[in-house]
Amino acid sequence: MGKTGSCLLSIAFVFSVSLAAGQDDLPRVLIIGDSIAGMYSSQVAKELKDKAKVEAAWRPTHLVLNSSSALEHLDQLLGRIDRNGKPVPQEKWPDWDLIHINVGLGDLVHRVPNMRSLRLLPISSGGVIATQPDQYEKNLDALIRQIKSKAPVAKIVWANTTPIRASRSNVFKLGTEVEYNAIAERVMQKHGVPINDMHTFVRHLINMDKPAGFGADPFHFDKKPIHMPIVRVIEEMFQLPPIPETEEERTSKQNSESSSNE
Repeated sequence: MGKTGSCLLSIAFVFSVSLAAGQDDLPRVLIIGDSIAGMYSSQVAKELKDKAKVEAAWRPTHLVLNSSSALEHLDQLLGRIDRNGKPVPQEKWPDWDLIHINVGLGDLVHRVPNMRSLRLLPISSGGVIATQPDQYEKNLDALIRQIKSKAPVAKIVWANTTPIRASRSNVFKLGTEVEYNAIAERVMQKHGVPINDMHTFVRHLINMDKPAGFGADPFHFDKKPIHMPIVRVIEEMFQLPPIPETEEERTSKQNSESSSNE
């Protein structure tokens, strides 16, 4: 191989090493949440490419994440147990700079009573709420304490639960997220954890009077992206240059201002 070819290979090698080193220097963000988190975490990662390493906490597809199951599977959510259920060596534990977390809808869904596994049951058929308010408060308190203990360097941001609309599935009771968000706010204030107000953003983005068309709503939002409040939290937390305001942000802001003026 000639000198030119060797030089090009050297440049390519140095560039790849520098790129990898640059990626390692980026703030590392973990998003913990239910199926909604899976929807928006990839969008957040795309928006913040080359600015932050954003990952969704992995969980088995059968696992309904709520405050109880999050406590039970916290090590797996934090990346300390692998997908095969085996412990990850401590030297390979992820070092999270920010943990953005919400559990709520999985607590508010109505289920078959007196059954260990969670099976949904409409309210009209005798379904009971998955987690009672007092238990939700105890679970959140324990959850934040454990996260702080297991990841003491990481900053924690709580995302409150998004709005519930009427749906034909009848497994959610309208308004319960407001009560449980108040409970969560009380717990987060106690622990000094800031809150990302996803509820307000989404409530002013989607048509709350429109019946949900996806069965077990509120896991869908009229196909509108809801990830920007999380992007803004990460930008502010790590002093990243902000991306331009999106159409969804403008819509939510305008609707919020209109409702406050009524």
